[in-house]
Amino acid sequence: MGPARTSPRRLGVAFSLALVAALSLLALAGGGSASAATCPSFKVLHDDRIGAVVLPAGSYEVTTEEFQGKGISCQEASRYFARFLQDWDGNLPNGWRALPEGSGKATFERKSFGNSPNSFSVSRTGGESGGNSELGKLCPSAFTVNAGSDVGPLFFAKGQYLLYIPARSGITCRRASVLFTRFLGSPEGMLPDPWQVKLQTATFFKPAHPLRSAFRVEPANGV
Repeated sequence: MGPARTSPRRLGVAFSLALVAALSLLALAGGGSASAATCPSFKVLHDDRIGAVVLPAGSYEVTTEEFQGKGISCQEASRYFARFLQDWDGNLPNGWRALPEGSGKATFERKSFGNSPNSFSVSRTGGESGGNSELGKLCPSAFTVNAGSDVGPLFFAKGQYLLYIPARSGITCRRASVLFTRFLGSPEGMLPDPWQVKLQTATFFKPAHPLRSAFRVEPANGV
């Protein structure tokens, strides 16, 4: 008995099914390509640095990337960027790293699993000044530390510093200046009760009212 033969009609059906499957895979591949989104403008309030990234004051364009509908949203990217600008020592949290691409331009990324992107980019678009609800209010005058001092677990070297008032804080710039002067003069660098400080952002706060009673200190040169 000879080998079974496949009819031309069955061969045609099999070929058609294979062609449809191939076209479907191509369509899925095309639909799964990465796409970029430009977010609302973000304002950096003073010349700043994040690690090796140099960020002059001004307006910035924030760009996110999506793959198959997954990625960092504009809101998340703005929140991360604001958080990184507040970082005290340039060591970013949760596996993030800053990749400099020239003055006023950088990409921030962290390791991800699969094809979902975990990155966003920023690029300076102009020198406009103004407020930024993510960063809070920048006090108008720089604060001078005349001699290096410990304040709790942080050390403030001699130099110029900036004071920020978080968006929901009721502390004034004048009050923040008075408090910081008091902290710098505390015996043995001890913070007066009940004040505490967040190490990653140098934000001083009262535990009973951590949002309402808070101010942040940052080196004027952004380092």
